[in-house]
Amino acid sequence: MLNLTRDERRVILFLIGVALLGMGINFFHKRHSRIVLLPCIGENLGKVSLNKADKKLLLGVTGIGEKLAGRIIEYRQIYGGFKSIEELKNIRGIDSYRYDKIKDSFILD
Repeated sequence: MLNLTRDERRVILFLIGVALLGMGINFFHKRHSRIVLLPCIGENLGKVSLNKADKKLLLGVTGIGEKLAGRIIEYRQIYGGFKSIEELKNIRGIDSYRYDKIKDSFILD
């Protein structure tokens, strides 16, 4: 068999432990991570549905924070959804500058 010193055995055991820990973390991550697929095709690829998106998806749009996402959902509930993307201007906190930055991130369904 191999004649290994005590330190060499320790290093080998350490490397085996690190490899097992890495495999465990990788397994856990793959097992418990959620993949969100956006059902969009063509020019709408990557755009968020203004009438169907939950708060998590709205937060994924650059320029929209917690409060604004909540206001969008609240507006959608009160008025029965958005008829046009321009209705975003009716939401407090969305001025013309912000509207110009975020309008291309949305689609209507």
